[in-house]
Amino acid sequence: MKLAGRVLLVTGASKGIGAAIAVEAAREGADVVVNYHFDEPGARAVVENICSLGRRAVAVRADVGSRLDVEAMVERGTREIGVIDLLVNNAGIALWKPFLELDEENWDRTLDTNLKSVFLCSQAVARSLVASRKKGSIVNISSIAAHGALDCLVPYCASKGGMTLVTQAMATELAPHGIRVNALAPGTVDIKRNRDTDPDYPGNWETRIPCGRVGRPEEIARPVVFLLSDEAAYVTGQTLWADGGLTSYVPMPRADFARE
Repeated sequence: MKLAGRVLLVTGASKGIGAAIAVEAAREGADVVVNYHFDEPGARAVVENICSLGRRAVAVRADVGSRLDVEAMVERGTREIGVIDLLVNNAGIALWKPFLELDEENWDRTLDTNLKSVFLCSQAVARSLVASRKKGSIVNISSIAAHGALDCLVPYCASKGGMTLVTQAMATELAPHGIRVNALAPGTVDIKRNRDTDPDYPGNWETRIPCGRVGRPEEIARPVVFLLSDEAAYVTGQTLWADGGLTSYVPMPRADFARE
């Protein structure tokens, strides 16, 4: 098992990609602190799934944009499961609003949840690791929005673009302490949030993706586990794109390349 004997904290883990990462890590031997903000039933279902795999898990409510909540979450996870040596900063929101209609509350809420949380959670976990003289690994869940603009999502794009350099800067400073920091940038993934926004989400995207389809949550979870594990021991400061080739493709007029 890739993560045997490790303790992982996943933020925003009550559903979607975060839930898939938590469960996949448990399959690979990790005990898991499952963070949620509003969806307690979802978080408890993830905990039950993890426990059914023979691993330990606890659901912890926290607003990851609040230092007090984050510090309490890390303290409780450490007390109930053990020193957290793996962290996935997955919590994120996307609030669609045209730029000219954008308000300060939207900007602050998005940046707090998507980017400030990376600083707060990573610092709390890293301080604990340094104090306990343990090595660790952090993975930040980015997005294709770190590569280019998405319509009506200026704060979201800003948060994910900022994550790229935050990842590199943290990796540089934490390397002497044996803590690696990387990012995983998903492309289009078939999760409930996306289907709620667009009922034909997979169909509307598939012709734009060289692999010809949207991704599944488990296809994001598996490379995250790789980055967390010692198999990636010499990998830090990197962003890995799990997007079916989307960010590598420049669409051309009348170039439907055999996907009719």
